[in-house]
Amino acid sequence: MTNIVDPGIVLVVDDEQLARDELCFQLEQLGDAEVVAQAGNGLEALAAVERHEPDLVFLDVQMPGLTGFEVARRLLAAGRRVTRR
Repeated sequence: MTNIVDPGIVLVVDDEQLARDELCFQLEQLGDAEVVAQAGNGLEALAAVERHEPDLVFLDVQMPGLTGFEVARRLLAAGRRVTRR
């Protein structure tokens, strides 16, 4: 399998712990991603982005409180580059 994108430093955000654990496990299997943090909600995600400055954020869309879309809007408003893949 050819690696098209090196994910680099990764943040995983999901309100479901099992979903975060599974995604982190899958990323570990790839070997190229360094998961530096996990967040269980939008406010934790914003704080983790500030703290870790990840290259890639896996962001759940439907979460209580701030949704993934609201997190993305706040990151854009703060001058962060946000792309959807």
